Amino acid sequence: MSRSRDRAARREHIEESDDAAIDALFPEGIAELSARHFSPVSVARRAAELLAPTSDHRVLDLGAGPGKFCIVGAAWTGASFTGIEHRKHFVKAAIEAAARSGVANAHFIHANMLELSWRPYDSYYLFNPFAEQLLGGIDGTVTVSPARFAFYVREVRERLRLARMGTRVVTYHGFGGNMPPSFRLVLREQAGSDELELWVKDHRAEIA
Repeated sequence: MSRSRDRAARREHIEESDDAAIDALFPEGIAELSARHFSPVSVARRAAELLAPTSDHRVLDLGAGPGKFCIVGAAWTGASFTGIEHRKHFVKAAIEAAARSGVANAHFIHANMLELSWRPYDSYYLFNPFAEQLLGGIDGTVTVSPARFAFYVREVRERLRLARMGTRVVTYHGFGGNMPPSFRLVLREQAGSDELELWVKDHRAEIA
């Protein structure tokens, strides 16, 4: 099968898949977290379209969990999706799920998101990754605290401030802080249980 036909087949599979079908790629203990903590398939598809308007875009998912968003987004758009996640067992599940689904353009890194340079990427996805710091955690495997919430929000705003012009950011349920003034809100639309917001770094935003 040619690469383009293979990509079309994966996109068709994602189009026909519901959350139960994608969640079945993960171990049971992780899959049961999906409804509350991982992007629904419909939200992931739309967010991916906004983040990767061409297949040449490189998307970074900050707090990727077991990779649901990256797997859906990579299959849907054909672009390169990289997820960074600090839970080792989530990263293992993500790599195995991507292999099982045949999605070769979804990649995963086990690290703290602040240990990685974001600048090589064109787009960032933030599904409120720090809420667990205020809500007692997702699965009890990492230390959480309100002080960590404030720290991460502050550090993300600084990374966004330093991002390249043209960088695209999509938030779902926000990220806990305000976007730097160098980002312009391009689109806001209802999705799932909240809204998707597309922000683009634009020097004109600072002038307005």
